[in-house]
Amino acid sequence: MGLDESKLMIVADGIPGKVSFDNFGEVKRFLEVGLADYSGLIYTEADIASAEADRKTLKAVKKKLEDKKKELKAAYSKPYVEVESQLDELIGMVKEPLDIVERFIRDTEKTIKHQEIKAYAEAQTKVLGDFSEKVLNSPSFFNDRWLNATYKTKDWRADIDSIIAKASDDIQTIQAVGGKNTGAMLAHYFDRLSMDGMQDFQEALNAENVSSVVEGVEDEDRLVGYKTIKVYGTQRQMLQIMTQLDLMGIDYEEIEDGMPGSMTEIKAPSFDSFVAFDIEHTGTFGIANGDAEPEIIEIGAVKVVNGVITEKFDELANPGRKIVPRISRLTHITDEMVADKPPVDEIIQKFKAFVGDSILIGHNIKGCDIPHITRAARRAGVNFENSFLDTKPLALSIKDAKGWSDVKLTTLSAYYGITQNEAHRAWCDAEANAYVYLKLREERTI
Repeated sequence: MGLDESKLMIVADGIPGKVSFDNFGEVKRFLEVGLADYSGLIYTEADIASAEADRKTLKAVKKKLEDKKKELKAAYSKPYVEVESQLDELIGMVKEPLDIVERFIRDTEKTIKHQEIKAYAEAQTKVLGDFSEKVLNSPSFFNDRWLNATYKTKDWRADIDSIIAKASDDIQTIQAVGGKNTGAMLAHYFDRLSMDGMQDFQEALNAENVSSVVEGVEDEDRLVGYKTIKVYGTQRQMLQIMTQLDLMGIDYEEIEDGMPGSMTEIKAPSFDSFVAFDIEHTGTFGIANGDAEPEIIEIGAVKVVNGVITEKFDELANPGRKIVPRISRLTHITDEMVADKPPVDEIIQKFKAFVGDSILIGHNIKGCDIPHITRAARRAGVNFENSFLDTKPLALSIKDAKGWSDVKLTTLSAYYGITQNEAHRAWCDAEANAYVYLKLREERTI
């Protein structure tokens, strides 16, 4: 382009009561010649670098004119009106092509980001198999806020991962209970990617399929009794099962919560020697979608004797499978970091040796960490019979009195002034949890 901001010379001066623009005509001709190259601008995506350079030049020229305008206006008021009009005319000449360039860059950046989001979504939805395209093309899948310049890559990727994981569970649930209505229920689901109102929708479908009722024949579907069964699984599986029961219209009552079942839970914080621990795992997109079970990738722990931390345990483990992307972003643990680490069986054995017969404590471990530890220990031939205390229910018991908005470990740590240098890393969470437990123990004795 022919415009060069460094060659733009503005000869304008003023004394009180008088302002002059001595070379207005010269400057105008300079701009006419320099801006001729910007007439009828047409860019392509390949021209993004050139467009950015043009924007820089046009902005510099516009700024020089505006600065002179401000300078004269601030010092001399009355005769300024004429000069202001002249400068506005020149600024307007620059503004038109600058607007074109900026609009092109803005639209191109949004297009490039949209393509990046689409590519990531297509790759991640492959775990859904035949339903991948239906989820991806759902009108409820894409969120326009992902295109905002302020919406970071890690945030929209986390949104997509969450949508896919939930879709995996929802599709499996519909397939399990939909029966002859499965196709219609799936179609209804793909429109909204939500299970809200699905039970009402299923009941409406069933009502449409009822053609007649034969009098005098006992209704085999009426409630005639009950059976008590025990179901074993992960928290995620339990949630799916209860959703399926709801969709099937089956009344159920939760009589006993036996999770995890292999270790004894303590609820009274009456001890000051223990091992606080935390684990991180790979995450999973769902066994029904061909993905493996989540596996432990890190165990962190601290041993506390009479209220004082005496030892630390921090080990990464090779899970034998890929880490789900959202887990890597949360923990900063990558596949490369665990590639040369010992297998989970070896780490669980070392962890048991560290723990011994100590009481275990952790935050929200009853439904998450304990089942993972129990499964890994069983596989490794290690027997964990330790008692454990979950600090989450302990915190919930005083949540309202304390005015806490939630009882996340980060919230409790902040409240008690406990520093977490690397939250969501097992060793750091375990150390913070030890101090949180001691604080909660004090609360119960006040």
